[in-house]
Amino acid sequence: MLTKRSAEGVILIDHRNSPGISPEFMRANNLPGPAVGAGVVFESAVIVCKHCGTDVVLNPNRSREREYCQKCDGYICDSCGLMRKLGGAHRPMIKILADLYNRLTR
Repeated sequence: MLTKRSAEGVILIDHRNSPGISPEFMRANNLPGPAVGAGVVFESAVIVCKHCGTDVVLNPNRSREREYCQKCDGYICDSCGLMRKLGGAHRPMIKILADLYNRLTR
């Protein structure tokens, strides 16, 4: 039986033998993701947004509820969750790719 968590992946960033990356460097270069310092190992679950296909690193310290689409039966990123709350059209990534495929194969 599949669960919502069975679609998760894992990200592992190991900086035990490297200088690491500072939060200032991440902000200055507009890089997404966690800043993992020197001598630190970061491991977390990762999901793919059902609507836009973005990889989402799940913050283990998150206190608010994760966005979820009942039509897709899957988790979505915060941006797509906001669009859904504002009344945006339901366009999951699988539908967008299927439409594109159909257009290209006509």
